[in-house]
Amino acid sequence: MKKRSLHIVLSLFVMLSLMLACGSEGGYEEDEYYTEEPAAQESGDEAPPPSSPGDVVFDFGFDPTQNGFSFPNYGDDLGATNLTAYEMRRLFGDGACARIDGDECTLTPPAEQWMEQINDAMSGGHCEGFAVLSMLMYTGQIAPSDFGGSTASDLDINDEFLQREIAYWWATQTTDPTVSQVIKGTPVEILDIVQQMEFSGETFTIGIYKEDGSGGHAITPIGVEDKGDGLYAILVYDNNYPGETRELLVDTRDNSWLYEASINPDVEPDLYSGNADTMTLDLTPTSARLGVQACPFCEGGYSSAGGKLAAPSQSMNQIFLDGEGHILIEDNEGHRLGYVDGKIINEIPGAQYSAYRMGEVNAPEPVYWLPAGLEVSVTIDGSDLTEETLTDLIMIGPGFSIGVEGIYLEPGQVDVAWFYPNDEMIAYETTADESPNLVIGVENPNAEADYYFEVYGTDMVGGGTITLWLDSKAGDLLINTEKLNGEGFFNFYLTRITDELEEEFYAEEIPLQEGALVYVNYAEWTDANPEGIYFGVDLDGDGVIDDEYVVDDSQ
Repeated sequence: MKKRSLHIVLSLFVMLSLMLACGSEGGYEEDEYYTEEPAAQESGDEAPPPSSPGDVVFDFGFDPTQNGFSFPNYGDDLGATNLTAYEMRRLFGDGACARIDGDECTLTPPAEQWMEQINDAMSGGHCEGFAVLSMLMYTGQIAPSDFGGSTASDLDINDEFLQREIAYWWATQTTDPTVSQVIKGTPVEILDIVQQMEFSGETFTIGIYKEDGSGGHAITPIGVEDKGDGLYAILVYDNNYPGETRELLVDTRDNSWLYEASINPDVEPDLYSGNADTMTLDLTPTSARLGVQACPFCEGGYSSAGGKLAAPSQSMNQIFLDGEGHILIEDNEGHRLGYVDGKIINEIPGAQYSAYRMGEVNAPEPVYWLPAGLEVSVTIDGSDLTEETLTDLIMIGPGFSIGVEGIYLEPGQVDVAWFYPNDEMIAYETTADESPNLVIGVENPNAEADYYFEVYGTDMVGGGTITLWLDSKAGDLLINTEKLNGEGFFNFYLTRITDELEEEFYAEEIPLQEGALVYVNYAEWTDANPEGIYFGVDLDGDGVIDDEYVVDDSQ
């Protein structure tokens, strides 16, 4: 019989199956958090037996009607609770906390910023959390009874603890060692690894993507069926279709794959496909997600429940874009990372990116990873927009977070931000009328307090450039308006966190003069100081303070 192409063979099966879409040990108690990794199971060298058309080559025993959730993947439509400080401490250990009072963790400012970015990203879908948690419940590593049922299908979508558990496992797709252990392979290689699940003792989630790297969706592999003539179906639980067993087809003859997917339950199905060259299938081992994850924002190394782990050979900074549009990152040598002509490129040595698996048609920008200390410019490109979008751009690294929030990016608007992580400095340039929030958060494990700053409501009529720089040694926050096109006002907010308390300072309508350099002497302020915060202004950039005044707390 002549070999038939995948698309011809597929037509025999589409009517039967295809229409897709698209995360602890013991209990979930508020006074405990999971840190222990289950014992690894021994791997064997057994190969799957020969099969015939119609044979189920591998059946893991996972039944989507019982072991899958009875409700579909959700985004921000549910109003669900995502990560809280409790989950952050569970993910990263005590290093995520600026202070701990009993069982209550107050996050460091960089940890708070990281949590905000991750929670915002979940608005498009939680499929990764669904895919992971359902398998962990099936294998007995997490008990469904801790959430009120005997199986995953018994559980209630409105249970806040379950929502937070789904969010917890969703978040592991953005952390190490999970990210570094993702297996990318050809369709046949992915098929072979899934077939070995019975013997390897490892379970996985499958990530599927479009050829440009977008549209990431996570599904749970539960078996393999021989369809005949070199065609195999990886049987999956797809959390957008509760109670169904669905099929991802792999053609071993031309090393291609195909899946009809609606990565959001409310969106019409779309055909996902790839081959050995596209590398648009991957597998994430469940074991990589267990235990404390490496902390991307902890000062002095990666945190653990018992203290600090050894720092990695190369620390990384992460860049998040929250909003539509694309970004292009460029180092001082002209190497680029980000979107060029609709596709992601990576020319920066040591850099990488990871697309979210979430179930969003217009999925957010990937998380970009850069070598720590690397100075970069980031172009925020609204050329492809059809309407205005609210956009944030944040860099988070060991001990700091820095960025610009509240950009009203219009179609065709192109802004630029420069990040200087070693100097804790950001410069933002726009030609539009903007009023952005510039933010900096720092963890100071060897100092008296951690700090978070916002300079917001800044008038940038006609555009220009504004620079925010934290001089931790001098205890000054500097605002440089040398390249601002006009004068106006700004608001200032400060949070100070010590081992004993959290203090806040707020002031409105502080004059911002064109060409000025404003010094905010934050280190001298505490709530116990009734005199407010000292502001010094260098009007002409000669290093001499020309004006000085004290700003009182407006709260």
